[in-house]
Amino acid sequence: MDSSKLFQGLDALPIDQQRILSRFGRGPRVLVPHSTVHQAFESAVDTEPSAIAATFGAKSITYGELDTAANRLSNHLIDSGLQPRQRVCVVVQRSIEMLVGIFAVLKAGCQYVPVDGGVASDEAIRHIMTDTGCQFVLCLPKFEEKVKRLAVSEVVVVPLGTNVDVLASKSRPQVSVTAADGIYAIYTSGSTGKPKGVDVSHGNVTNALLLRPANLGIYFGTKVGQFLNVAFDMGAWEILACLMNGGTLCIRGSDWTETLAKVDVFIATPSILAKFRRNDFPNIKTVVTGGEPCPQSLADEWANNTLYYNICGPTEITILNSAHQHVPGQTLSIGKPLPNTTVYILDENENPVPMGEQGSMWVGGSGVTRGYINLPELTAKRYKLDKFANDGSLMFNTGDIVRWQEGGSLDTLGRQDDQVKIKGFRVELDGISAIIEKFPGISRGCATLIDNKLHGFYISEIFIDQIDLDSFVKKHLPYYSVPEVWVYVSAIPLTPNGKTDKAELKRLALRASKATSPPPSPRRPTSSFSSKELYRPATIASTLVASEKGDKDLEKCITSSETVVSSNLSNFNVSSSDIGETALPDTLPGKNGSRPGRWLRHKAFILYRKFFSVILLVNVAVACYILWRRYEKNRYIVADIATATAANLCVAVLVRSEPVVNVLFTVCCSLPTSWPLAIRRHCARVFHIGGIHSGCAIASVMWFTVFTVAASLEMIKPPEARCVSLTGAILTYLIWPILVSIAGLSHPTIRLKHHDLWEMTHRFGGWTALILLWAQAFIVGRDLAFDTPVTKAWLQSPPIWLLSAATAAIIFPWLHLRKVPVRSEVLSSHAVRLWFDYTTPVVGTSVRLAERPLRDWHGFATITNPDGKGFSLVVSNAGDFTKRQINRAPSHIYVRGIPACGVLRIATLFKSVVLVATGSGIGPCLAVILAKKTPCRILWTAPNPEQTFGKELVDSVLNTDPKAVIHNTRTQGKPDMPLMAYKLWKESGAEAVCVISNKRFTQQVVYAMETRGIPAYGAIFDS
Repeated sequence: MDSSKLFQGLDALPIDQQRILSRFGRGPRVLVPHSTVHQAFESAVDTEPSAIAATFGAKSITYGELDTAANRLSNHLIDSGLQPRQRVCVVVQRSIEMLVGIFAVLKAGCQYVPVDGGVASDEAIRHIMTDTGCQFVLCLPKFEEKVKRLAVSEVVVVPLGTNVDVLASKSRPQVSVTAADGIYAIYTSGSTGKPKGVDVSHGNVTNALLLRPANLGIYFGTKVGQFLNVAFDMGAWEILACLMNGGTLCIRGSDWTETLAKVDVFIATPSILAKFRRNDFPNIKTVVTGGEPCPQSLADEWANNTLYYNICGPTEITILNSAHQHVPGQTLSIGKPLPNTTVYILDENENPVPMGEQGSMWVGGSGVTRGYINLPELTAKRYKLDKFANDGSLMFNTGDIVRWQEGGSLDTLGRQDDQVKIKGFRVELDGISAIIEKFPGISRGCATLIDNKLHGFYISEIFIDQIDLDSFVKKHLPYYSVPEVWVYVSAIPLTPNGKTDKAELKRLALRASKATSPPPSPRRPTSSFSSKELYRPATIASTLVASEKGDKDLEKCITSSETVVSSNLSNFNVSSSDIGETALPDTLPGKNGSRPGRWLRHKAFILYRKFFSVILLVNVAVACYILWRRYEKNRYIVADIATATAANLCVAVLVRSEPVVNVLFTVCCSLPTSWPLAIRRHCARVFHIGGIHSGCAIASVMWFTVFTVAASLEMIKPPEARCVSLTGAILTYLIWPILVSIAGLSHPTIRLKHHDLWEMTHRFGGWTALILLWAQAFIVGRDLAFDTPVTKAWLQSPPIWLLSAATAAIIFPWLHLRKVPVRSEVLSSHAVRLWFDYTTPVVGTSVRLAERPLRDWHGFATITNPDGKGFSLVVSNAGDFTKRQINRAPSHIYVRGIPACGVLRIATLFKSVVLVATGSGIGPCLAVILAKKTPCRILWTAPNPEQTFGKELVDSVLNTDPKAVIHNTRTQGKPDMPLMAYKLWKESGAEAVCVISNKRFTQQVVYAMETRGIPAYGAIFDS
């Protein structure tokens, strides 16, 4: 090799080593075809303007259309005052609008800062906007309210996809941009503090993604999956590599497999890739893994008949600095340096190590980014002048421990520092150690990655309940930063240099994992930590204990001879030392009574069905009485049948009327908690009044059927002998099928399958029947007047008065129809929280919402605001209506009627309750939680609760009940809900259990509790 091509600064090594390291460490020198990202994109536009640039569900956009849309928005931003080289935050989720926003920013000569609006916390968004000093923010409409709330007043917020740029020019902005200008700033995960922004230039990206191997051979017609978070640098790889090289970006929705079945190129972390099997997706031709170590077996599987790359590189060197094309059966590595990239392996003194020896990987060349935003000291520490190139460029310490293989590939051996990648996220182990050390009673803690599992180690002079410790850490750190394994050690092992000895920790962890049965320990006293203290920093010196001998001096300090059990995050999670006296069973206790008796009492004849049965029996008795009068007193019964029909119909309507419901609930829930539980538990079943509604409704249809038969018999008689006229009979024939249809469709099974039809029939069929009933009431009233004046007969007609009451109840909610303003807070792609101030409901009520008042109405439980004014409610994705609210984040919506009481209104009847919720069922529970009128314990299961419903909502639950059991069904699987609910009831001493869930879970938990003598309440789904 020519000596001029050798790296400088290698003089300490033999010349043959210098040649090898210079050859291995330098990627090929290749000319980059375009200096900026949008220039490369525009070249693709000019080549094939009609080619499909991106698809998202049923939507698609061509290169020409995307270019025009980006030009318009860019010109609009420039006209609005955006200056070149400013940073613009782009708060989005995967969408075509996201692409328009990104390229609009680039065409304006600015740097975009991607933020996933559905994942990033409010604190993170606020910090990023402040740190970047952005004057403009682009966002999807559903995030507009959130962004405006978090941004300073001077920031201009531009909603994407709302035609704000309709009048702007569609020509390309003429803004001078160079390879040295910024393209994007990626903020790292910030698991231990505020996120750090990495400043990336156009030249960094074009060098990586326009050249092989990172361009992945993408060309027109290549379908590239867009699966990853837009704020993840591998997400930028998907988007920019595709659109700079002419591919079609297939943006995924919620269904991964649907998109995977369409694409040619799949970029993923190994954790994501491992969820899928290669044989299921033969269409995929190119696969890339990076972000964390990849198992050899996974690489072998996916390299079968694909072009498979395993890559390495942090954000600071622009996505990747090396890549390895893997062949099944060969040793997996992280490959060789990219074009125009250099790699050096240095010792702790930043001197090169000989060939084959391990050291820290430093990277130089075109991929090294511009440093950290507003962090000059950290930039100076991590980025240094490249002394081996000696041309004024920088090199970056990736922190990876690597060595050269004989063929010139890099073999990775781990990390030199406390920064690791878990599930694709960067995690700083020092930060985890700091959180562990905040737990009361722990004097020293540390974390390390062992066999791809995060282990937490701790020292304590008291006995620590690891369930408590795990819950505490989950409260403070993202899920991927929480250790999977906890290990107690008497001392943290150190190396001779005073650093933590990771090798010894690994041995300790392996030794602990082999200990299957710890020796029995004497009973130990319990510490007096309060539940709140478990969420605050504490030191051992502040721990207050009571001695085993009954010493009540709480100022007494712990001595070395005492062992103390930490208090638990709940009043009932007993420590292992007390297991013999207070431990709970792992299974539910036996049910009370015989099986037939339980079925009759808790299923066949719940109060709802008792009401239903009593109503029908009363009607049978009335029918018998009417028949008796007919044969004993020869009394004509058509008028009595009409009255019975109207009476049942009136009660059925009234018992569903909001004012009547609220009065009944208020009366039943006014009992003081000093009254016997036996009385209060029965009053709490007031929500079973639906049985009265159903019973009366069915009875009214039955009576009307009898009336129809009677009217038909009248038609057989001569006209002068009829008691019901032909007009009355015709009206009867028109009404009867409507009432039968409404009743038939109301059967729970039919209504569940055909809910929309049921609702339309109830509404429009009900209104039609009501109008016809009024006409029939007057006609039949006239027919039955005989010798009485018609007007007087009408005034004395019970059916007309009963019909008047029913009509008033039906009209009442429509008198309160209005379109009210609402503030939408999008919690995630699966949930939105709507805030109202037009009224302030009581705890345990619900309101009805609609987009189209005449079509469909949807009930949602209210959450009274803590300041006592207004309320909010949570809408989760459970159908077309809810999905639309999440996507459009409405500013106005229709409401009808007044807030009506629901199941949780009964909570005030009890001294304490256990609230059991699944998914968005936490919304109704929040009303009780935030009101703080009834002490409650909370069991909530949901998929990724914080990601789905937002940190603020989760914090509201934990602030009220720091001991709440929040079960993530995505990571922890499906729980045994009855057992968990029973344990909470048993341990907390609550008087009742309230369940807000779907039909199956509600009935399962309520039945499990009631058959064991525990008062339990949940919605009635048959009404």
